[in-house]
This record gives sequence, structure tokens and C-alpha cells, in this order.
Amino acid sequence: MAEQKDVFERFNDGNLDLATAFWLFGVVGLFILNFAGGFLSAFLGNWVFIPVFLFSAAILVQLASCGEKYIKDKEQKKLSPVWGYLTYVYCGVNALSLIFFAYEIITGKF
Repeated sequence: MAEQKDVFERFNDGNLDLATAFWLFGVVGLFILNFAGGFLSAFLGNWVFIPVFLFSAAILVQLASCGEKYIKDKEQKKLSPVWGYLTYVYCGVNALSLIFFAYEIITGKF
């Protein structure tokens, strides 16, 4: 009998439902990660943002993967895939934010 995967494994596989993936990882997870990174950087320096950037990017890639699965499922059922496309937009905006923030860190403007 196959073991049931937990929420982290399903997210990592791109098989977590979009609503759970978006709210748990895309909103709450990124908020906690970025808040902790900002808090720790005050004590440890800006190098703390390196793992924050990497984990944030990984979350965004996996969230986009869940969005892709959502789009395919909805298109097969002839339903609207709009939430999957909006997830793509959310991931893209967050990716741009990461890039601009990394630029500010590197150039010393932060």
C-alpha cells in the first residue's frame, strides 16, 4: 500500500491543489520567510537574504507548477482556468520583486 504524501511533498511535486498551495505557501510561507529574513538581517547582515532569495524562488517555481496543473485540469473539464493564470501573474510579480530587491542589496542601496 502506498503511503500518502504530506502537504510539502505534494507541493514539491506540483500536485497540491491550487488554493492550498497559493495561500499556504504563496502568501503565508513567503510572508514568514521574508519577515524572518528581514528580522535576522538586522542582526546577521544582508547575507541572510541569500537563502531567503533561494527559498522564495523555489516556492514561486512550485506555485507556478501547481498553477499549470490547475490550468490543464480546468481546460480538460472545459471550465475557466483564470485562477491558474492569475497565479502566474502573482508569481511573475513576486519574481520581479525578488530581482529588484537583489539588485538593491548588491548595489548597496538597501
